[in-house]
Amino acid sequence: MNFGVAVVLFLLLFVSETVFSQETLLVSIVPSSPVAVVKGQAAQLSVKAKIKKGFHIQANPASDEFLIPTTLTLQASKAIVSGKPTYPPGRPYRLKGSTIDLLTYKDEVTIKVPVRVMDATPAGKASLIGKLDFQPCNNRKCLFPRSVPVLIPVQIVHLLK
Repeated sequence: MNFGVAVVLFLLLFVSETVFSQETLLVSIVPSSPVAVVKGQAAQLSVKAKIKKGFHIQANPASDEFLIPTTLTLQASKAIVSGKPTYPPGRPYRLKGSTIDLLTYKDEVTIKVPVRVMDATPAGKASLIGKLDFQPCNNRKCLFPRSVPVLIPVQIVHLLK
């Protein structure tokens, strides 16, 4: 391989990795303490996402069919069954030069998830694992959709009878 081509490829990889790593920090999940959930009962858990200043993410539902709504997806678990997430209403936001409002979240967004701990689940620590998919935008343009991992710690407890 030509040395000049190798240098160009290295620079492209370095620049794209730097840009990608900066963009992945646009949304982060705020860690939470384990929530106590009683075995055999339902509870509601929360996932809080912090959005980088100067950015917003599309609400769920998104205001246009071509925009990607923010979506929380949790993996199936034998111990904890999760229900359909509840998303807060989006707030209107207008991109520079646009004539229409988008429904978005900015600063922070909290998504609620109903869960039920299965009767056969032993007491102790457990986790729900998943991801938050979103489409970030600044005041000029929307970026490609991306995801961040989600981990919800749960403390499973038994009622004393």
